[in-house]
Formats: sequence, C-alpha cells, structure tokens
Amino acid sequence: MPTSGSLTFAFESTAFSANTASGYLTDTTGVGKKVLTIEGMTSNLSKHIAVTVIFPDTLAVGTYTEANSATILWSPSLSAEVASYLSTTATIKITSINSKYAEGTFAGILDNGEKEEPLTDGIFKVNIY
Repeated sequence: MPTSGSLTFAFESTAFSANTASGYLTDTTGVGKKVLTIEGMTSNLSKHIAVTVIFPDTLAVGTYTEANSATILWSPSLSAEVASYLSTTATIKITSINSKYAEGTFAGILDNGEKEEPLTDGIFKVNIY
C-alpha cells in the first residue's frame, strides 16, 4: 500500500493530479450500506474532486455506475461564483479494496447546468480513513 494516496484524471483536455488524495468509508444508517468517497485536491488546493460509490452489500471489487449509486463531483474552483460539475453518467471500477485501501479507475460525463463535458482517465489509489 502506498503511504499517501494518488488520484489523476483529465477534464476539458487538461490532466489533473491531486496534491492530496484519500478515501473515507462510512455506513449509511438508514439503509445499512457502505459508502466509499475518494477525495482529492488539485491545482495548489484550489480545485476539488469527489468520487463516491454506495456498495449494494459489502465492500467488493466491481464496476459501479450511476444506475447503482456511483457519482463524480468536480469543483473547478472553490469560489461560490463557479458552478460545480456533477456526473450525469459515471463508471467507477474498483479493482482492489479492503477496509484500509482502495484502488481503481473512473470516468463519466459531467454537467454544470450549462454544458456537459467528459471526465476521462481517472485513476485512484488511496488509503481509507
């Protein structure tokens, strides 16, 4: 396992690499499901991405889509004047996971209410807290 996480992706023809990346595992109290959120800050901590999977049963490798609770949120600026993008389609592939570590890939089409843009080439390797 790496000592610190990594997260990379491309959006609007620009490659991004997170300054910091980590995973957070929570239990949903109402429906009893595990939720994994992978977060990263890029561009001198001025941009934020969150990749989330709600697991149907237990933590498991597999491919998750928006149809079964996978989302990507991209904030190209932490300013309130700049709209964030939310996935209209998302594919998150978990290739390795346990209670302390996760890795995989992600991609999707993101929409900020004015335009849709593809997010591609997403790769993460994170420690889970």
